[in-house]
Amino acid sequence: MASVASHQNKSVKTGDNIMVAGLAFQVFTLLIFMILCTDFALRTHKRYKSMGEDAFDQNPLYRHMRSGWRFKGFLTGLTLATICIFWRSVYRVAELGEGWQGALIKRQWLFVGFEGVMVIVACFALNVFNPAFTFKEAMEGLGGIGSGRKMRKQ
Repeated sequence: MASVASHQNKSVKTGDNIMVAGLAFQVFTLLIFMILCTDFALRTHKRYKSMGEDAFDQNPLYRHMRSGWRFKGFLTGLTLATICIFWRSVYRVAELGEGWQGALIKRQWLFVGFEGVMVIVACFALNVFNPAFTFKEAMEGLGGIGSGRKMRKQ
């Protein structure tokens, strides 16, 4: 809407407001996600401290996965990616909130740092510690794509 209005020499305010509202909603939902993840992590840690290993599923496969470096790396990568995307979204709200002639939008180095670098770091973190590699052992059983073929072979 903003682009079309700009080319027709009309006000871009409505399109700008929609973009800022969408980004603000993304910031809000990511903030809720981060709060809930933190709450879950704290409750899990508290349960582990009070019950020890009995606090979790004792399936040897899952126990092995939880203690491995891939799982810890995945949690670290997910945390890093979430923070990067959150930071990027906050920057974009501030940038677009000033409008197309604002101070932030005129500084290319801020855009590169807070947009490009944050997205690259997030993608890199989730590719290095991809859930498909992290949870590979748990996904090799029945279920999912190809499970019918696996069942026929057994």
